[in-house]
Amino acid sequence: GINAEYGDKLIVDSKEKVTISNDGATILGLLDIVHPAAKTLVDIARSQDAEVGDGTTTVTLLAGEFMKQAKPYIEDGINSQIIIRSFRKATAFALKKIQEIQITVKSEDPEELRQLLKKCASTSMCSKLIAYNKDFFSDMVVDAVMCLDTLLPLNMIGIKKVTGGSVTDSQLVQGVAFKKTFSYAGFEMQPKTYKDPKVL
Repeated sequence: GINAEYGDKLIVDSKEKVTISNDGATILGLLDIVHPAAKTLVDIARSQDAEVGDGTTTVTLLAGEFMKQAKPYIEDGINSQIIIRSFRKATAFALKKIQEIQITVKSEDPEELRQLLKKCASTSMCSKLIAYNKDFFSDMVVDAVMCLDTLLPLNMIGIKKVTGGSVTDSQLVQGVAFKKTFSYAGFEMQPKTYKDPKVL
């Protein structure tokens, strides 16, 4: 990712809530932005995060550069519709070029598909807090995706956050996981593990 080399940012909002992140969407979402063009950049980053889940900093920088390049033409009095048409032509050219260099994935070869998915996952994690453990998590992510049937959506994969421990204590549960805290009287005597349970 573009922002990988810059490290994490510490942000303190007006309510003195502290956030440490290097994720572009998270940082832009915490900023109190008034300028209309800057708000547009935040919306672009949020759309990218919702659709792809990565590349928020990249699209923000690209959109900012596009606006920077278009500014002189606006100041020279060129109609904005002409500039928009130019951007659309450039988009069509870029999409054509991407289609020329694209790689077709052979889904019938599970090992090749797995290796490609692992490379994609590792690349996406390079700019995240877990970059140093990207090999560990990329394997876990690919395992989770490969567990899904072709008809099941990716949002069937959930993440349960548990306080304490190391990031490498994370594990993949192939089934349904419930985050449950025992807090009632006598819970010490209750069984903590159930084998072959029947869920109705």
